[in-house]
Amino acid sequence: MKKILYTMLVALMTAFTFTSCEDVPAPYDIPNGGNGGGSSEMAGNGTAENPYTVEDIKSSGATGSNVYVKAYIVGFVPGKAMDEAKFTAEGCEATSNVLIAASPDETSVDNVMPVQLPVGAVRDAINLKDNPANLKQEVVLCGNIEAYFGKTGLKAVVWAKLGDKEFGAKPGTETGGGSDITGTPKGTGTKDDPFNSVAANQMASKLASGAKTDKQYYIKGKVVSVKEAFSAQYGNASFYISDDGKAEGQFLVFRTLYLGNEKWTEGKTNVAVGDEVVVCGSLTNYMGNTPETVQGETYLVSLKSNGGGTETPDTPEVGEGLTLDATNGIVTMMNSGVTEGNSIEVSVADMNLTDDGETGTEVTTITLSDGTKIEFDGGGEKYKPTYFKKYQAIRVYKNNGFTVTGKSKIAKIVFTCDGAQNVGNKTATLTFSGNTATYKNVYTETKGGGVQFRFKSVKIVYAK
Repeated sequence: MKKILYTMLVALMTAFTFTSCEDVPAPYDIPNGGNGGGSSEMAGNGTAENPYTVEDIKSSGATGSNVYVKAYIVGFVPGKAMDEAKFTAEGCEATSNVLIAASPDETSVDNVMPVQLPVGAVRDAINLKDNPANLKQEVVLCGNIEAYFGKTGLKAVVWAKLGDKEFGAKPGTETGGGSDITGTPKGTGTKDDPFNSVAANQMASKLASGAKTDKQYYIKGKVVSVKEAFSAQYGNASFYISDDGKAEGQFLVFRTLYLGNEKWTEGKTNVAVGDEVVVCGSLTNYMGNTPETVQGETYLVSLKSNGGGTETPDTPEVGEGLTLDATNGIVTMMNSGVTEGNSIEVSVADMNLTDDGETGTEVTTITLSDGTKIEFDGGGEKYKPTYFKKYQAIRVYKNNGFTVTGKSKIAKIVFTCDGAQNVGNKTATLTFSGNTATYKNVYTETKGGGVQFRFKSVKIVYAK
């Protein structure tokens, strides 16, 4: 009897075993690979054709340089810690970072990645302070997966795509910039035939990273957007221009001075979207991926307001009217087409300047007896315009400059220099505008100090 029961029990167990196995999927059909684990399948692989998602990176621990990530912009970090994260664009003052996530509605710091935005075209286009409408927009970014704010983040971002616009330099391509360089280049860069934005982009894009042109070019276009309006604090402005005022083919005019190569002051017309402008400046390829003009070496030549009216100072071409006589040590600044009248002449020795010692004393403003002012500018250089008592001369070093503001329109200025060779650089610039004349001892080489402009006396001739 026991044998019969044992036989029946074995048969039942065998039947149960076969039935159960038929109901269980094969191991390769089990999520995560079966057999207790394995990594989940990723949606992307980090390439341009198949970017990672934020979930991919977080779940797999992916690393790498120049990887592509596709996500939504969901917020920013206003301070130095992730727990300060804001999931809004309202009140944003941070331009150096954004937060991205797999969902546009994400509000948990555990599910986001912080993105560091480098200075340049990518930051300008992506940050929420300047572009609040970017919140919840889908973006593709290319950068390095690194720790940021103590979390897995994306840094050294070189390229971004938002909608159908691309910003920065996509790895493997030759050109970058504020947007794709598309369109037809026009102009030769002269005053009578200015570059358009496309030609300026192409010229600057050919330069090595950080290099700049050895001359200044004229560029004409309509203002697409204003990055930084003119302000009394800095006196300069940054904005994008193109042929038609649209973003395609736009070029960045970076920290340009105002009309007459002067700092903007309160009461003067500011720049606005739709304005037609002509600027003159040196070009550079910032970080190797952002074609733009050079700060401190760019100024407005004309400004035609979108609301009507044109503001153009009566200035000759940069450098026109500037004569350097290295044999006799004479520098002449001639305002062409202006008839000469009365004049004033004064030596540096009679300017009542003080000198603290052997190294000289920095000079900022000199007022002559007739009220004429000479205001000096260091141009961002280490060595600034300096008065030396023992030489009874003022030295204007590389990229230093000064503005002479007369009691009336200036026809000519003649400087007698301290030494025949100390007449400044041949690349120096000169601009006349109304009662002012602005000189800058421009030096464009990456090494050396160029030629100093040392003067012992000045004669100012006014127009009749």
